[in-house]
Amino acid sequence: MREENFIAFWLVFGFFVGLLIGFMSQTGAFDILSVVAVTTLFFYLMAHVSVALFVRFMEFDKVHFEKEAYDRKLDYFYNQLLQREREVDTERVAFAENEKGTRMRREERKR
Repeated sequence: MREENFIAFWLVFGFFVGLLIGFMSQTGAFDILSVVAVTTLFFYLMAHVSVALFVRFMEFDKVHFEKEAYDRKLDYFYNQLLQREREVDTERVAFAENEKGTRMRREERKR
């Protein structure tokens, strides 16, 4: 989630929480508006503090994508798949020939 979206979410959340608290605790319109403003400001500041601490303590440089090693592994797995496909194909051909021979022998016995 991007920082701007995080801050916007908590700003709107703070507004609605402020409305809820204002309607439950105050009777005058100005009092409700002041509670909404204070609560929204509190959530807005907490969202900024959270984003600032997240960016401050996260180390984004530690994650490196080693493309060469990844490509070598993918090539290895691809070659293994090709080798196994060749083995399966030769076995399939051998089974087909064996089945063909078995059918011919059965037909000869029936005659």
